[in-house]
Amino acid sequence: MAQAKRQVALDTETTGMDCKNGHRLISIGCVEIVNRSITKREFSALLNPEREVDEEAALKHGYTWQSLQGQPYFVDVVDDFLAFIKSSELLIHNADFDVGFLDMELEKVGKGPLSQYCDGIVDTLALARALRPGQRSNLDALCSAYGVDNTDRTLHGALIDAQLLAQVYLAMTRGQETLDITTVDTTSLPPMPDVSRLRVLRASEASVEAHRQMLAQIDKKSKGATVWKENE
Repeated sequence: MAQAKRQVALDTETTGMDCKNGHRLISIGCVEIVNRSITKREFSALLNPEREVDEEAALKHGYTWQSLQGQPYFVDVVDDFLAFIKSSELLIHNADFDVGFLDMELEKVGKGPLSQYCDGIVDTLALARALRPGQRSNLDALCSAYGVDNTDRTLHGALIDAQLLAQVYLAMTRGQETLDITTVDTTSLPPMPDVSRLRVLRASEASVEAHRQMLAQIDKKSKGATVWKENE
């Protein structure tokens, strides 16, 4: 029996845009996908970032340091987080950003980089740009393009963004997954057109003769190496 493919849609929120300038994680959200089906298994955590949150970031996700000071530190949740993503392929929108922050937090608590704990990382932003060149590829735009309901997303949030990303990814990568036409619901197909009254226009003798002359010219110029003669 083939092993089930496990994927995890992952998103984070942070105190600011650059982990190299001392910014920290404030939340992680993960949603499990098994064999292209979203399961009910999720992981989410709010974190004490041990520093102030930039005003611009707070306007996007709604969190301030004051509202997060009672939350656990990253070191308190890291083992549960790593256990959740173990043996999965991670789906991350603009992966460099989230991976940079996660690698920084993992290093602070004496752990290896994120890539050591998963079976690969797919940057869904790069995937979206390849599939829809020249079009907007942020999560809201993709939800609109693929019919994913994001009306509950009034602010950015790691878990809700991971939930939406899981749906968007499945929509972006949906294709014909079987050649078995017996599984097609034919009741939903439009009726076949009535072809009994179609008019058939036959070529005139003049057109047939002109066609013969054209073939003869082609045959002459190709010195007899025409495909139809070879097939004959």
